[in-house]
Amino acid sequence: MDVNKDISSIENLLRMLIKEKKMSIRELSRQTAIDAAIISKILNGKRKVTVNHLKKFSEVLDVPLEDLMRAAGFLDENKTIQTEQHLEALCKQADPSFTTERLQNQLADYKEIALTDGGKQIIEDKFNEKIKSVGSAGKLVNDLKEMFYKFSSGIGTKKELVLFGAALLYFINPIDVLPDYIFPFGYLDDTLVVQTAMMNANK
Repeated sequence: MDVNKDISSIENLLRMLIKEKKMSIRELSRQTAIDAAIISKILNGKRKVTVNHLKKFSEVLDVPLEDLMRAAGFLDENKTIQTEQHLEALCKQADPSFTTERLQNQLADYKEIALTDGGKQIIEDKFNEKIKSVGSAGKLVNDLKEMFYKFSSGIGTKKELVLFGAALLYFINPIDVLPDYIFPFGYLDDTLVVQTAMMNANK
C-alpha cells in the first residue's frame, strides 16, 4: 500500500495503519507476538521501536518495511542508512552476535585475494547473478554497480581496487556475518561494508 507522505513519525503512521485495518492493540499484539503494553508504549512515544518490531508490524499491517523504517528514522529520504554507527546498531538488532570485529576479520581475508586471478574471476563470474538476486534498486545496488565497474576496469589506485574487490567478494558470498537469507536484514552488513569501502577509497 502507499503511505501518506504527511505521516512524519512512526507513532502516527502505526496509528493510521492500525485504524485502516480496524485492528485493536490486543489483536495486533496477538498477530505480531509483541506484548500489548509494548505496542501501547511505542504508539505513545514512551518506548523506542526496534527493527524487529517494525518487521513484525510490516508483515501484519501489510506495509513495506522500508516505509516503516523511514518513519522511525532508520532511513533517510534517499533510502540510505544515516550513519555508520546507526547501521552497526541495526546489524546488532538483526543478530545480537554481530560484531564489527567479525566483519573486519572476514574483510581482511577477502583483501588478501581481491586482486588475485582467482578473486577477480569470482567477481567477474558471480557479480551479475548476485545483483539480480537482490531484486531491487536503491543506493546499495547503485554503489555496488559503480564499484564493480571501477574494479573490472581497473579504475583506481591499488588501495581502492583492493577495497572494492574485498567489498564485492563480501557481497557475493551469501554466508557472511549476516547471512543474506535473513531478509530484509541480510544486506545490512553488505551496506556497511560498501559504505565503508567507498568512504576509505575517497580518503
